[in-house]
Amino acid sequence: MRRPLVGVLAILAFTAACSPSAGKPVPAESTTASSETSSTSTKPSSTRPREIRFDGVEPCELLTAEQLPDLKIDRPGRTVTSDFYKTTACSWTVTGASNRLTPVTKEGIEEWTGGKRTGQPTEIEPILGFRAITVTLPSDSEACDVMVDTADGQYLVAAFSVSQSFKDRFPEPCDGARKLAEAAMQNLLK
Repeated sequence: MRRPLVGVLAILAFTAACSPSAGKPVPAESTTASSETSSTSTKPSSTRPREIRFDGVEPCELLTAEQLPDLKIDRPGRTVTSDFYKTTACSWTVTGASNRLTPVTKEGIEEWTGGKRTGQPTEIEPILGFRAITVTLPSDSEACDVMVDTADGQYLVAAFSVSQSFKDRFPEPCDGARKLAEAAMQNLLK
């Protein structure tokens, strides 16, 4: 009789130690707490000098003809569909590089900073007073997106990529994306 009781006690002790109620799931609670903290701390409205909304904005009008040479763009932009953002964007493709501006109107920049997306968000210096981040993929060193928080539920994406064989003719991807974003923001603030 004694042996089965010891065996049962051992099984109960093992089961209790492995059950979720036996110990506190610290990592799960910490993850939840940090997720809540990060989504609260990523409220973009506190860092904007004012709100810029994109409703009705034509993406190809975000840059002027005078700005294109400084950005090494020698062709007019063309409107393209952005399936990812479910909106339209403007693309300026030149030999060796690509520029794209996408005014996003269906989500806020916190979609990137809240850890919900693939891509590595990094806070950068504000652009003309507006909070900005870069988003890169470790597997793609030729491209960078700069995102500028312009309004609650809206932001500007400036994407720049350069072909490996043309790197000596264009800025680094994140520098090119920042220049593109700065040019568009200058026009939006007028």
